[in-house]
Amino acid sequence: MRITKMFTEIRRAAAACLALALLFSLPGARAEEIFAQEVQAMQGAQQVAQPADLEVGYLASEGAEINPIYCTERDLISINQLVFESVVELDDTQKPVPLLADSWTVEGNVWTFKMRAGVQFHNGLECLAQDVVASYEALLAAGGANPYSGRLTLIESMTALDALTLQVTGRFSGMITLYAMTFPVMERSTLADPMPRGTGPYWYISYVSGSSFRLERNPLWWKRQPEIESINGRCYYSTAEALEALQTEEINCFSTRAYSAAFNRRLSDYMAVDYSTTSYELLVPNLSDYSPMSDVRVRQAVMYAIDRATLVSNAYLEMAQQSEVPVIPGTWLYESQSAVYYYSPERALQLLNEAGWENLTGTSRLMRVGEDGLLEDLEIRIITYNDALSSVRQNALEQIAANLTAVGFTVVAEVGTASQVGSAISSGSYDLALVGVNLSEAPYLVPLLSEGGEINFSGAHTQEMDAMLERTLSAATEEEMLLAYSELQLHLVERLPILGLAFRTGCLLSTRQLAGLSGSREYDVYNGLEFVSK
Repeated sequence: MRITKMFTEIRRAAAACLALALLFSLPGARAEEIFAQEVQAMQGAQQVAQPADLEVGYLASEGAEINPIYCTERDLISINQLVFESVVELDDTQKPVPLLADSWTVEGNVWTFKMRAGVQFHNGLECLAQDVVASYEALLAAGGANPYSGRLTLIESMTALDALTLQVTGRFSGMITLYAMTFPVMERSTLADPMPRGTGPYWYISYVSGSSFRLERNPLWWKRQPEIESINGRCYYSTAEALEALQTEEINCFSTRAYSAAFNRRLSDYMAVDYSTTSYELLVPNLSDYSPMSDVRVRQAVMYAIDRATLVSNAYLEMAQQSEVPVIPGTWLYESQSAVYYYSPERALQLLNEAGWENLTGTSRLMRVGEDGLLEDLEIRIITYNDALSSVRQNALEQIAANLTAVGFTVVAEVGTASQVGSAISSGSYDLALVGVNLSEAPYLVPLLSEGGEINFSGAHTQEMDAMLERTLSAATEEEMLLAYSELQLHLVERLPILGLAFRTGCLLSTRQLAGLSGSREYDVYNGLEFVSK
C-alpha cells in the first residue's frame, strides 16, 4: 500500500475516533444526538466500503454538504447531476432542451412549461410543478454562494398553475430564460434533508462528509436503467493525493482542472476526457488616451503577435482551448468566423506601422515622434497574478512579453497579487492585464461587456454594443439567438474591447473505459454516465 493511501485510511479512522471521544465532554442529550449521527455516519461508511462498479475520487473540504441548496464543491455538484434533474437541460452543444419539462410555449417574457407526467422522485412521489417552485425558492433563498444563484436572477417569478403546468416570468423576453431552468429539482418535503430526493438515474445510499458517498441506480427512473449499478466516491483533500489513489487503483477515475494533472493525461495507462470550463483567460486593455492600447490597430497587432497555439501548449500545459471570444468553441452559439487572429508577426508589424510606430533608429524597438518632437518608445506595462497553486499565468505572461518584444514593443512585465492587479487596473497604471474571469453556463455576457459590469475591467462601453447585448437577451427563437450572438462575437474581434485568449479546460482521468460520456463540462463531468456500458 502506498504511503498516501495509508495516511488516507489513518485520517479517516482518526476522525471517527476523535468524534466519538468528544462525546464524553458533552452534556447527555447533546452527546446522545451526536452519537446517533456518528453511528449513522459509520453505517454509511460501511455501505460505501461495499465494492461498486465504479470507484470515483473527488475533492471536497471538511463539512461539505451534498444537499444542492448548500453544496458549493465543484466535484460534488457534478456528482449531484447524476441524482437530480432539471426542467431544462443543456445538450452536448449546450443548447437548452426539455428534460423534466415535456414542452413549453412563450408569450412575451412569460414561459409556460408542461411537466412530464409520471416522473417519480426517489421516494416514489410524482414530480410536480409545485416541487419545481419549492426548489427554485429554496435555492434562491440560499443566496449568492449557491452555484445556481446567477442563473436564477434571470427569473422574475415562478408559479405552479396546476400539478403539471409551470408558469415562469423571465427577467428578459428571450431564450436566455431557458438557461435559468437548469437548476436541480428536489421533492419539496425533503428540501431540508441532508440528502433530498431527486428524479435522476442514481440515488444516494449514503454520504459521509469529508469521507465518502455511495450511489446506486434508481429503479424508478423514467428512462432506461443504467448498466453501471453502483458508484462509490472517496474524498481527498489534494489533487496529488487523488492522483496517487488513481495510480494505486484505489479509485477508477478522477476529474480535475489542476495543471499538475497535465502529465497524467498523456499517459497510455489512462483514458482522458477533456471537458470545457467557464474560466476565461483574457487580456484587459487600458483604453485611456495615454496608453498605446487605446488604438484598435495596436490591439489588433497584439492579437496577431501572440502565438496562442504555443501559449496553450507550453504555458497552459494543453489544459486550455483557444478562443478570441467569450463563447466556448464547439457550443451552438459559437461563431467560427470569430477565429480571425492567427500567429503572424508580419501582420502585427504592418498594423503597428499603420498606427505610426516605426523602426526609426535601426534597432529592434519601435518608436514614433511625440507631440513634443522627441522620440518615444512603444513601451507597455503588462501585469498579471498567479493562482494559489500554480504559476501558469506567470509563464503565459513571459511568453506574451517575448512575442510582443519580437515585433518591436518595449515590454515591462510584472507579477503581483490579484489585489495589486485590481488596484493597477482601477488606477489606470497598466497597459495590458492578463486575468481570468469566471463566466456563467448561461450565455449571459452583460457582466463582462456592459457599462458597470462587475467583470468589465476595461470599462469598454458603447451604445452599439449595448444594443447587441440587448438583442442576445431578447432573442426568442434559435435563429434570432444565433444571429444575435454571431453579431456580438464578430464585433468583439473587430473592436477588441477585450483581447480573448482561451478557455481553461479540465480532464477526467480513468483507468477504465467510459465510452459514452459526451458533453462533459465543468459542473457536469459525468454527463452521459448513465448510458455507459459496465
